[in-house]
Amino acid sequence: MSPVTILILLSVFYVLAGACNAGFNKYIVSQIAIGRKFSHSWFLNLIMFIGESMGIPVFYILFNKKGKTEKSEKSENTENTDTENIENTEKSENLETAEPEQNKVREEEKPEINKFLLAIPGFLDTCSTGLANIGLILLPASIYQMLKGSLIVMTFLMSKFVVRNKHILDHYIAIPISTLGVVLVGLSAYLNADENDNKDGNSSSASQTLLGIVLMVIAMFILSIQFCFDEYFMRRYSCHPLICIGYEGVFGFFINLFLCFIFYFIKCGSYEKDEEPSYFVKNMCTSDDKNEWRPENIVFALRQFIDNGVLTIIVPITIFFMSTFNILGVSITKYGSATTRSVTDNVRSFLVWLYFLMPYNPEDLRETFHFLQLFGFICICLGAFIYNGIFKLEERINKSKPINLDEEFKKDDEAKLIESEKNNNNEDQNI
Repeated sequence: MSPVTILILLSVFYVLAGACNAGFNKYIVSQIAIGRKFSHSWFLNLIMFIGESMGIPVFYILFNKKGKTEKSEKSENTENTDTENIENTEKSENLETAEPEQNKVREEEKPEINKFLLAIPGFLDTCSTGLANIGLILLPASIYQMLKGSLIVMTFLMSKFVVRNKHILDHYIAIPISTLGVVLVGLSAYLNADENDNKDGNSSSASQTLLGIVLMVIAMFILSIQFCFDEYFMRRYSCHPLICIGYEGVFGFFINLFLCFIFYFIKCGSYEKDEEPSYFVKNMCTSDDKNEWRPENIVFALRQFIDNGVLTIIVPITIFFMSTFNILGVSITKYGSATTRSVTDNVRSFLVWLYFLMPYNPEDLRETFHFLQLFGFICICLGAFIYNGIFKLEERINKSKPINLDEEFKKDDEAKLIESEKNNNNEDQNI
């Protein structure tokens, strides 16, 4: 099977797994058991981290044999390093081609990462996904998915002002376009929030929609900090992406479990059956059958999980799709590029939106089409494509510029001087 065919198949299954994951998560939070809606954002975190931790066994199943063969190849290659270095010093023409090989050696010589360092991105992932899951409860699934496009903007700001990475012109063009898209999608959700009011037990008023949008933006900001830590660890240490995802899932699971234990003993308030809780309690906490509100009630979540047969089926399927989604994402980056993964992510958002527009969905999950949301989604996709180099605007701008012959002649003269100096140095060394 050709690499192109493999990449196409991986991309198709990646999109389907990601769309199913987002869709099933929305179905989970819409289920009703023991007289209450299953609005447990931090319990959803546990499900996600179980899926992420599956990266560890998958790595050892798929790559353990390859790792053994690579070690044997490394030991054979180390015997020939001295002779290769001598040949490279004698032949100046081969120095440029030797540089990538030297970079590979440097990559292999990186120290193995201390697994406990991955608890930092695991903690950040816990915070960001917990807030994002509250946003998922408050927002339509398509809006939730499209607002994840703000991650490009947040990551750019972090890499620019914190990591101090250099950026090309395309990045500076893409960020305002993506920002416009996120604003338009959020504005569409806010203006049309009253259409979905009182469709279900938890009304989708404009104030709740605005809170969901704010939580999503904060979640993406925290996630951008996590990405900066991931980038730093991947540059400095040797760690396979599946191992990184797996251990982040393990640490995130136990951190989240500890938070759920604390949240269980924090009471937001107890109300009578006919008594309406405050705005903050209603949107940020969850209630049980005794109408006691907590930030998270994992005991009641497990009772609902056992009571509702749909949940017992959907939750394991969601774990499967989450682990499949992460594994396929790493594979796409390996066989294709991060650009390919970015494109497929946008296709996933479109599929989620298209699915929830279908008339056969339950009334509380069915969405309506809005041109403002479509235009915002197009801006988000366009910004992502420019940022990831699919539309290379800087190259086209440089090509359209008139050629300055004086500058070209100067460059040629400088190149000739450098070549003559190199030849003179080589003659002096031979003498």
